[in-house]
Amino acid sequence: MAISMRTARTASYRIFRFTKEYRWTLLGLIVVVVGVVSTFVVIPSSVLMVEAVLSVLLITLEVRKNVREAKKTSFLPRPIDGFEDVVARLANDDGFRVLATQAGTFVHDRRTSERMRSPEQHVRMADRSYVVPAQLQPHARRFLKHVLANHPHRFNGPCLGWNTNFTDPAWESGDIEVVAGDHFRFVQSDELSTKDVEVDGRVLPEFGRALFVSRDGAVRNFRDSWLFNHIGASTLAITCDGRLVGTMQSEANIASPKLLAPSGSGGVEPKDFKGERRLPLSQLAINAATRELTEESGVEPSEMAQSYLLGFGRWLDMAGRGELLCVTFLSIDSHAVRQKRLRRSEKAYTARTDSLRFAQPLREWNPAKPAAMLPNGHRSRMSVPLGAALSLLAEESARAGSAVRERLLRLPISP
Repeated sequence: MAISMRTARTASYRIFRFTKEYRWTLLGLIVVVVGVVSTFVVIPSSVLMVEAVLSVLLITLEVRKNVREAKKTSFLPRPIDGFEDVVARLANDDGFRVLATQAGTFVHDRRTSERMRSPEQHVRMADRSYVVPAQLQPHARRFLKHVLANHPHRFNGPCLGWNTNFTDPAWESGDIEVVAGDHFRFVQSDELSTKDVEVDGRVLPEFGRALFVSRDGAVRNFRDSWLFNHIGASTLAITCDGRLVGTMQSEANIASPKLLAPSGSGGVEPKDFKGERRLPLSQLAINAATRELTEESGVEPSEMAQSYLLGFGRWLDMAGRGELLCVTFLSIDSHAVRQKRLRRSEKAYTARTDSLRFAQPLREWNPAKPAAMLPNGHRSRMSVPLGAALSLLAEESARAGSAVRERLLRLPISP
């Protein structure tokens, strides 16, 4: 008798576990069987009642599972991170320059920047699109639900991600590859990595910072990463009367809430290829950055005299995002810029546009102190992309023979 009871309990347990694991398969099978049989015979109402009860049971199991998982999983903001291990690793490497600001940390990659600025360096679209890897699921799906529940203004627009390892010498003799994706896939990978994932009170060590910084303090390569690696693009617009155009971001902006951003700042999209599959990298960067400039400040392409790619770097606080930073010289003055109106679609993210005097003359610009280039009232609100772009602009302004330097010298830049 005891053996029979044990066997029955084991069988019941196995049936219950099987039902929980394959509940949707069972529900689909029940519906299919009932549908096929009903084409040949009239199904008794008692059988239909049993089907309805089983369907409700299986759906209830799914709902309970999702509720339990949601309750025991939390997505926590990471503590303030100065990335001391990354900085220490790069301290003696002249190929990198670290910029630490109040808003975050940026690493300028000098070698990659020089290569990208070459007209011979091209970028091409990969044949495949980015797919959120199994290693990030199911927390990626839960995080997306969490984000959409708290930020209903989010929408699923197209974007591009890096798919090339810049530490691999092979890329220097070939094209840079990028992959297509969308905002929700970015949320489930890049944005997820900016949070700590806690399950039942335990922070999962394989998520969060570990997704883009290895144990030895190295920032992970793009192609080897599980992340989408969204491509950022920004430009500094300088008016013909020597003023800097800045955009104050709203609280809804996920990257730089309530901070002063570059004149145009956002992400590269497939449409920035202008219908091509392959472009010079510098042209793609300028296409994306100037599109953002038009969208965020209202400056039209016909009012842009010339744009240049300043360089590339990694924004560590945003999952090590690879940023393309440009400068755009305008053919209009600061008064004309102030007359521009924000597009209705941008008002959720951009609070206003400002035309700022540089706080220092050109000869005093210091790449290590970009905030000093801004007026006093704006220095504490300098975003990471703005600081990184100003730093590169200061560096370029001192480079002999630079086309950017020549244009700057012709402008009335003064405090």
